[in-house]
Amino acid sequence: MEEERQPKWEGKTSVEIASLKPEQAWPCIEDFCNIHKWFPSIDACYQVEGEPGKPGLIRYCATTTQTFSSDGTGDHDDQKSTTTTTTKWAKEKLLMIDPIQRCLSYEVIDSNIGFKSYVATSKVLPIINGCGCKIEWSFVADPVEGWSQEGLASVIDHCVQFMAKKMEQEHVLLPTSGTNSEPGCIRYCAGFSIPSNDGNIHVSWSKQRLIAIDQRSLSYEIVDSNIGFESYVSTVRIVPGDHDYGGHKNGCLIEWSFAIDPMEGMEFVGLVKKYDVGLQRMAKKMEDSLLQV
Repeated sequence: MEEERQPKWEGKTSVEIASLKPEQAWPCIEDFCNIHKWFPSIDACYQVEGEPGKPGLIRYCATTTQTFSSDGTGDHDDQKSTTTTTTKWAKEKLLMIDPIQRCLSYEVIDSNIGFKSYVATSKVLPIINGCGCKIEWSFVADPVEGWSQEGLASVIDHCVQFMAKKMEQEHVLLPTSGTNSEPGCIRYCAGFSIPSNDGNIHVSWSKQRLIAIDQRSLSYEIVDSNIGFESYVSTVRIVPGDHDYGGHKNGCLIEWSFAIDPMEGMEFVGLVKKYDVGLQRMAKKMEDSLLQV
């Protein structure tokens, strides 16, 4: 007996951005192989086939997470921990793109996250009788095992809200001071969290001043933030390697060290693990970018 076919899941969400015109927001959507710049949790996105800006272009998107478990024994430096790394990925093919109407459609053609059929359409629309623009994101998908239609729609809505907030934040970034790559240069960094139970997107930010820089190392300090740093100085070094790093001989080693005053609400071990995860993700993104087809 033929298995009964389940109805497709369909959903649509939208968000208005008062500070951006459609022509300012569209390039972020149009840049198909750089969605990781705007979507939360996506660590890597790069072209694997096709020609940029044309139907048939295929991108690879991946999210890598690391979790740590500790046996709880010993002091801060002697605790034994286990690291578990999980990568969720999808290959997505551009089906249609129209820069005049500012819309595109794509489909998931392969993944390890359960999608059998998924087609999404993104549009950047003007706001009638108003300023700014509206981003509209719709999808049609086969039911996904382990998910609900409402759950999938909620995740996509969170991603679109996050993307809009980040676009807006990038547009109004406070200007840095000083000359780029010279001591005294100040950069502004911001991180965005997926909406929590209060329905808001939270922004964590800091201003960081370059203290010293040479050929393969630099040091910087946090001069202002909303995340509780009173004193933070970090040094990053790239050390040439003469060993086999992950199958690549004569690679390099990135060292990241810091000195910090204790932070309220943060344990030392937790902060070390947080920076280790960030460094591993950065190295992975660097490799993905350099080795992409």
